[in-house]
Amino acid sequence: MVGLGHRADARLPDPRHAEQLRLHERFLGRVVDYLCADADVDQFVDWGCAVPGTGARVRERRPDAAVVYVAPHGTAGALPACDTAVLPGDGADPATLLHRLRASGLVDLDRPLAVLLTRPPASDTPPTWIGDLHSLMRGGGFLCLTSTAPHAAVREALAPFRPVEPGVADITWWPYPDEDVSARGSGIRGGLGRAAAGSGRPGPWR
Repeated sequence: MVGLGHRADARLPDPRHAEQLRLHERFLGRVVDYLCADADVDQFVDWGCAVPGTGARVRERRPDAAVVYVAPHGTAGALPACDTAVLPGDGADPATLLHRLRASGLVDLDRPLAVLLTRPPASDTPPTWIGDLHSLMRGGGFLCLTSTAPHAAVREALAPFRPVEPGVADITWWPYPDEDVSARGSGIRGGLGRAAAGSGRPGPWR
């Protein structure tokens, strides 16, 4: 009986993960609202696909928006059932996925594009290929990134993009200054960076 109890407990959802997911949902909601209403973006790439409702939130704000899910290794089975385009990538490295995104025709890289790199639980180490992504976005656009890495590391990872105020901050507070919000921080940093049209470095993605 003790063994059965332990197995049952192992199947219970981790409340810490549920709280992370809730904070990510709220953070992404604020980001999406800004990108749709203030930045006039109508193309979104959701890289990781693990926060439910992101595509629906985009379409509530911009019914004409294009939303593409990029499914890295291990996430293809968690995709939402909707009419959103899916770019499968199980087993593919980031460079291959970037090439598939460029070649797919699902987004117009000569126009502003928003990429959401925010899959929870956030990684301790920001991706090392953000510079390649920046080069790919020849029409400009935005990158939203979350990570549990130190503030300076997340800021450095976003460096190819120009930070949108307030820069990197705890996702519980973003985009408000920390001192203006009484809620306890999550320990997850988030930031939004902007690439101007034509600002990407020349490289293999052009």
